[in-house]
Amino acid sequence: MSLPDSPFGLVILDCDGVLVDSEVIGCRILVDILSPFDPGFDLAAVMQRYLGRPSGAVVEDYERMTGRPAPADFARDWRARLFSAFRSHLQAVEGVREAVEAFGSDYCVASSSDEERIELCLRTAGLWDLFEGRIFSTTRVQRGKPAPDLFLLAARERGVAPERCLVIEDSVSGVTAAKAAGMTAYGLAAGSHFAVLDQRPALVAAGADRLFESWRDLALAPAMA
Repeated sequence: MSLPDSPFGLVILDCDGVLVDSEVIGCRILVDILSPFDPGFDLAAVMQRYLGRPSGAVVEDYERMTGRPAPADFARDWRARLFSAFRSHLQAVEGVREAVEAFGSDYCVASSSDEERIELCLRTAGLWDLFEGRIFSTTRVQRGKPAPDLFLLAARERGVAPERCLVIEDSVSGVTAAKAAGMTAYGLAAGSHFAVLDQRPALVAAGADRLFESWRDLALAPAMA
């Protein structure tokens, strides 16, 4: 998947749902946490609301539902459950290592997760060697996705103009952020969460320039060949 003749000088990759198949794992835990306060928060509803968004959105909803500040141990307990599930069940999205190893351009990760979670996911999925030193977390910007700030930070620090950046995303908020940054956005529907919540039409509506079903399909795309 070299890019010698393509317009892209930098490929920016989301992590959850693009590199690691984490969305169903994470959202099931959120169902357990939030559905006692609102039975409407089933797996599809949780995905619809939180995919691609930072953890602060969950805390805000918890406080709205309960009418009280989140307890001091809320985030710690949620994180412990999440990390335990990742260590037991997380896998890389099929075909991602082969695709990334074939990149002929610069690449990096830009994720709504914090650095610790990103590293855990990439190490557990066997991808850390590909991305160490190439990680941009939402903790580095004031506004997370769907704002463009994180993608613009990545482009600036990697020294590539936004119009020469390709973003690969699985969420509406991620595609929205990429387009707001003036970048090309490809939607990738390779994660298992698409079997629960089909966001393909929503990705296109958000502005995705192309939509792919797998890393293999994306690797064979003319602009990526």
